[in-house]
Parts: sequence; C-alpha cells; structure tokens
Amino acid sequence: MGIVSNRRKDSELKVIFNDDSLILEMDGKETAIPLLWYQSLLRASEEEKAKWKLSDDGKKLIWKDLNIEILI
Repeated sequence: MGIVSNRRKDSELKVIFNDDSLILEMDGKETAIPLLWYQSLLRASEEEKAKWKLSDDGKKLIWKDLNIEILI
C-alpha cells in the first residue's frame, strides 16, 4: 500500500493520494481512481495536488492549475 501524500477534508469529502491512486472518501465509502487515468495528477507535486476545490454544485473535483475536473 502506498503512502498518503495529501489529505484534506471539505465537509464530508476526503481526498487522499497514495503512490498510484486518488482515493475519495464520502459518506463512509471509499472510491479509488487510478492516477494513470490522469497523468497530470500522477506527475503533480504535493502542492499542486493539494490545490483542489469542490465545484459549487458539489459534483466535481477541480484542479484549476492542472486543468483537471473529475466528476464525483
């Protein structure tokens, strides 16, 4: 298992990175997304990964600097 490189909580959403996955924790459930699907996130620094925000409607994670939006 990889090391958690970043963890931040907004309301009931936790965004966690390990070596090869983005893990979302919502409502007591975990969803892992392979970083291979998002090469920019795979290569991003810790600081870049930490600069995410939740869309106003709460349906997307957005990394504006990396030009990535992930529907959750």
